Amino acid sequence: MEKQRVAAAAQAILRQLITEYGVALHLPTGDNQIAAHIAQETGLAQGTVLGILSGSTERINENTRNKLASLFNRAAIPRIQPVWLSSRSLAEFNSKRVGSGLIPIRMPTDYLQQVERVGDWLCGIHIVYRYSLDFIDTGDVAREVIHIWNDGAILQFKMSFINQSGREKNPVYFFEGPVLLVGRTAVLLGTNVGVQTEDREYDRARVIVLDHDNAGGDTHDCKIGLMTSTRPRRDHAPCTASTILIRTQFAASQSVFDDLVRTATVIQSLDEIIKSDFGDEFAPQIKTFLDNRPHGYKLEPELEPYVKRGPRPDRVLRLDTDRFATHMGHILDMVVANDVICAPFKENWLRHIREAPK
Repeated sequence: MEKQRVAAAAQAILRQLITEYGVALHLPTGDNQIAAHIAQETGLAQGTVLGILSGSTERINENTRNKLASLFNRAAIPRIQPVWLSSRSLAEFNSKRVGSGLIPIRMPTDYLQQVERVGDWLCGIHIVYRYSLDFIDTGDVAREVIHIWNDGAILQFKMSFINQSGREKNPVYFFEGPVLLVGRTAVLLGTNVGVQTEDREYDRARVIVLDHDNAGGDTHDCKIGLMTSTRPRRDHAPCTASTILIRTQFAASQSVFDDLVRTATVIQSLDEIIKSDFGDEFAPQIKTFLDNRPHGYKLEPELEPYVKRGPRPDRVLRLDTDRFATHMGHILDMVVANDVICAPFKENWLRHIREAPK
């Protein structure tokens, strides 16, 4: 009975992996064809694979586990540990995946090709601007730091945040997670977990969606997307904010990144932070990029010249990516050339870091 249960578990695990990653690995249909293909790719005997698929294999040895894991890890995110393939049931196998702090994500078959195509567009350190989700009525803006990098298998990101404005010492927390590339969409899927508080207030998720436009040149150093999360405390209401990413002009070591996070992560009034980082001349345009009210909503007079009017209000929050791509590059060039402006994405911020108290 025990041997039958172990064999059934191995069969169920392998069939689940085939279901999850078969398309990405170009596996054929039919057990014989699948077994032949896996045997060819791994060097295992076709009979060994068929034995697992039929439920007659009582035990998967270490060599088989390693070769099967290596095959499925060509597509599996997160990676499968070979020892998990010896689980005594499918439920145990899946619980080990979750227990490792990771869950599988179905990725497009061209993910790695997408990384090669748009990785340089995404990777790097960026300063992020958006309206604060907490004190919505004040018009405060959150300025945060995000690092996107290729870990050798997938793109990952780490993004700073604080929970409140108007406090002298705000602890900085981080959202971390993978970057999914699906068609022309880049999705940054982050969680902040593990901060031990009584009410687990800081356990939250954040999703940023960008149109990478196949790494369009107009937005290499400036990007716009939508960030969705929940407002902390009170009602935990889901919120969506227009979000701007500006690439830093300097490469940062870990210590410089830490100092950048410490000095740049703040929540301040819109006028204070936008005029400080972009200057008075471009403040109205930056405000229109950040404004998350649907098209057709009555705006302040200073924003009216930068908004095209349609025949009726747009019922969906839809970013004007063409307007951003057309104007933001020029704005960024002018801001970078203005030595009076000291902003976290400019090289002169390094002097500010050195002078800032720790």
